[in-house]
Amino acid sequence: MKIAFYTLGCKANQFETQALERLFQQRGHQLVPFDGFADIYIVNTCTVTALSDKKSRNAARRCRRLNPNCRLILCGCYAQLKPEEAKALCGADAVVGTADKSRIVDIAEGLATDGVTPLWQGPRPGFDVLPAGGLSGRTRALLKVQDGCQNFCTYCRIPYARGPERSMVLDTALAESARLAAEGYREIVLTGIEISAYGRDLPGTPTLMDLIEGVCRAAPGVRLRLGSLEPRTVTADFAARCAALPQLCPQFHLSLQSGCAKTLKAMNRKYDPARYLESCRLLRQAMPGCAITTDLIVGFPGETEQDLTESLAFVEQCRLCKVHIFPFSRREGTVAWSMPGQVPNAQKALRAAKAAEVCRRLELDYLRSFVGQTRPVLFEQEEDGFFSGHIPEYCLVRARGQGLHNQVLPVRITGLEGTTLLGEVTV
Repeated sequence: MKIAFYTLGCKANQFETQALERLFQQRGHQLVPFDGFADIYIVNTCTVTALSDKKSRNAARRCRRLNPNCRLILCGCYAQLKPEEAKALCGADAVVGTADKSRIVDIAEGLATDGVTPLWQGPRPGFDVLPAGGLSGRTRALLKVQDGCQNFCTYCRIPYARGPERSMVLDTALAESARLAAEGYREIVLTGIEISAYGRDLPGTPTLMDLIEGVCRAAPGVRLRLGSLEPRTVTADFAARCAALPQLCPQFHLSLQSGCAKTLKAMNRKYDPARYLESCRLLRQAMPGCAITTDLIVGFPGETEQDLTESLAFVEQCRLCKVHIFPFSRREGTVAWSMPGQVPNAQKALRAAKAAEVCRRLELDYLRSFVGQTRPVLFEQEEDGFFSGHIPEYCLVRARGQGLHNQVLPVRITGLEGTTLLGEVTV
C-alpha cells in the first residue's frame, strides 16, 4: 500500500511519525509524499493552540480531496482529546490517540482489507517504545525517551492529552543510541514532552544527567542535543557535568513563557525570573558562548502593556539568542480558558510583533558573534552547489561544496545572510 503522513506539532510527534514510517517500510509498504495519491493517509495531530486544531482538521480534509476513496487515520493530541469531533468533522476511518501508536500499522492493514471500526485509545500507564531513526539519508535522529507531563500549566492541555510522566528504561535508551550510531547517524536529539522529568517513574530513579552521560558513552563520536528543559533542571552540578561532555551540543532550550513574575505565577510555572536568570548564568559560566533559546507567550489573560515591557526587558537581560513567540491561545478545559482579563486577538498580534522585533535583534547579535570563527558543521542538505548544516549551537550554516552530506567539517564563518551563517570549508 501507499502510505502518506502529515505531522503537526512538537518533536515528540515528529519522532513518532519517523518511527511509524520505519515500521510501515519493514512491512513492505511504500511511503509517498502527502501532497499526492495514497491509499492511506495518517495525520499526526497537535492541540497546543486553536490553530493547531484547525490545521489538523484541514490536513484531514485535504486527504479526501487527494483521494476520495482513501482511508484516513488520525492520531496524536487533538485526536486524543476530541475523538468524536475528529471523527465527525474529519471523516476519519480510525482515531488513535497518543498511546500505543505501534498498532497503527495493524490498523492500517485492517482498514485496507475489511475495514476497522473507528477507535480511540487512552494513554497507557507504561512507556510506548517505538524504533528511533527514520528514513535513510538522514543525519539527525530523534530519540523519544519520555512522555507525559504533570506540570498542569494553566494554559496547557498536553497533560490531559499525553497523561502522566513515563520514561524509557535507561538500558533501552542506551541500546537505541548505540544502534543509531552504528547506522551512521551523526547526531541524536533526546526528546519528550518533559525530558527534565526523565526517570522519576523508573526503578532506581535514574536522572536526565544519568541518561545524557550514558548516551555519550553508548554512542561515542555522535553529537548529542537536548530537547526543551524545565529551567530548574539547570544546577551548578548539571552545568558542570554538561561542560565535561564534548559530544553534548552547547544549545539549551529553556522554556520561559514570560519574563514577568506576575504572569509566570498566573501560568502556574514553577520558577520565577530570578531562578531562570540563574540557570542562564550557570550555563554560560560553564560553557561560554552557549546558545540559550526559549518560547514566549504574549497576551496571556491579565497581561498589561507594562507586563509585556517587563517580559521583553527580561528576555534582553537573559540575552536569549532564539525565541519562538506565541500569541496566547485559549484552550477549552484549561484554567486560563475562563480567566478574567482576556486580551483581544488584535492586541495579541501587536504584542507578538513587538516581541519579534526585540527577539530578532538578539538573534542577529548572537549570530554575528560567530563571524571570523571556525566551527564544526554537520552538513545535511544540498542545493545549487551549496551545502547547509548546523554548528553545535544549532545555527544554520551554508557553504559551497560537493559530497558533504553527513560529514562534520570545520567551516570558517565569513558572514551572515538573513539568519543563515555563510562560511568556507577549511579542509
